[in-house]
Amino acid sequence: MKRFKLSLSTLVFLGFTFLFSCKSYQKIFQSATSKTILLSAIKGNTSKTDTIFFTSNKKEVALISSEVKGTHKDFWKIKLIPTGEKKSIILTINFQPQQNFIGAVKDSLILNFKNQKEIVYKLRGLSTKALEGKNEPPLYDIVQLLDYNINLGWSGLSNTTNPKLQGDELSQTLFVKAGNKAVKMVPIARYSPAFKLPFGYYTRDNDVVKKHEVGILAGSKNYPEHQTLHPKLLVGKTSFNPEQSKFGFYTTSPSHTAYSQDKYNKRYHKKKAAHAVRIYEVKDKTGNKIANEYLVCFEEAKNGDYQDYVFIVKNIKAIAD
Repeated sequence: MKRFKLSLSTLVFLGFTFLFSCKSYQKIFQSATSKTILLSAIKGNTSKTDTIFFTSNKKEVALISSEVKGTHKDFWKIKLIPTGEKKSIILTINFQPQQNFIGAVKDSLILNFKNQKEIVYKLRGLSTKALEGKNEPPLYDIVQLLDYNINLGWSGLSNTTNPKLQGDELSQTLFVKAGNKAVKMVPIARYSPAFKLPFGYYTRDNDVVKKHEVGILAGSKNYPEHQTLHPKLLVGKTSFNPEQSKFGFYTTSPSHTAYSQDKYNKRYHKKKAAHAVRIYEVKDKTGNKIANEYLVCFEEAKNGDYQDYVFIVKNIKAIAD
């Protein structure tokens, strides 16, 4: 999730005031679009900050209690930040795993407000040993933290870049927009070398590829954005409208561009992984498919971990190449 500077809290509150003035809304609103907080950190260090805004159109927002429940509740740092407005508050959340812990964490944040129903957030944390190489987490751990029930085909860090389909991997690598909503391409994980990374979708005109940049993932100047969940977007956005075009996905590193279709990887970058992308239909924790939602996993090198750049793409449907 995007991090906000606390000095902007008053502006955020004012910006939401009009939206929350309608009587049809419930009394308390939070800015988070999902009730899952997903953070990562190197063991013994502190994650980026996630932020939740609560505001009311009528009465004071009175937080009675906040409690983290779970096996690793001490790994979570929750702070209440005053806004200077009785009708709004800010909560900041950080993940700080102990020095001797590596792995995934699943806890809960329980919030109780005056005259409101209890609000529960899932707290999901990933602690890694160090940066890059064998210190990185496997794609399997990332998928498990998201509560997805997807058979990737392997659970360790490295695998193969052989084009043979793995687990529930799709054979289709081209897509069209599903419905009238814009396509959302959300970066959820990045475990790669450190550099700025353009990403987006491509279309074809007589088999000539045309790239359409959606955004650029940040480098690692102040924080290791190349080794984190929810990597920072430097410029651009996380949505696009391909109209009626058929399209695939790409990322461009300093060494090459990786395409979702193998033939373009073979054509343009013969020394790199030909099967540079594995794509899966997203399934919830019970195994049910989430309509028009896909996990798109890129391989930068040739070790087959496919968690160099991981995106959730929504409002699309797969088609034959």
